[in-house]
Amino acid sequence: MKQIIEALLIATDAPLSLERIAGIVNCPIEEVKKNLEILNEEYKQTGRAFEIKEVAGGFQIYTLPEYADYVSKLKQKKEKLSKAALETLAIIAYHQPITRAEIEKIRGVDCSYILETLLEKGLIKTSGRLPTPGRPIKYATTETFLRYFGIKDLSELPHEEDFAEPPVDTPPISQPEQAPISGQKQDIDAELEEEFKDLTE
Repeated sequence: MKQIIEALLIATDAPLSLERIAGIVNCPIEEVKKNLEILNEEYKQTGRAFEIKEVAGGFQIYTLPEYADYVSKLKQKKEKLSKAALETLAIIAYHQPITRAEIEKIRGVDCSYILETLLEKGLIKTSGRLPTPGRPIKYATTETFLRYFGIKDLSELPHEEDFAEPPVDTPPISQPEQAPISGQKQDIDAELEEEFKDLTE
């Protein structure tokens, strides 16, 4: 069973939930969890270059942070997101669901084009409307956002109060520089994480 679970994680392009894995291998969820722990311990004991991480409601194999510089050389260079887009993404991450007007109140400038860009890249999504005149659209981050930053859910974002002198309403988001070992297709800038960190330096 352990080898089957490992094969599934290597082959997948997205995190697999415990329920999904259990359904495929036809075993209890607790047995799946036990085997995931065993695999991770084996990877650690044998000095492997990757580990199994719980991200975005599922599990996926990621390379370890110390190999990030090498893995990044495999990524094709793409047009970078602007500082304004990164700032907008940070605001949404910490204040979601949030309307365009609320974002623009924080940033002080129009954000229409930036929101379109983030929507196209799959980093944010619409999340309903406010029951107010005009019924403005609310925005929130997506599972793609969680997967890219390698976090299980939004509770793993740094807390705003942990920053002594944060930029206005946009504390930095940091994560280990890890990448899934499967060849997943991501319409995200290859250097997005580095730029996001630079935003608050």
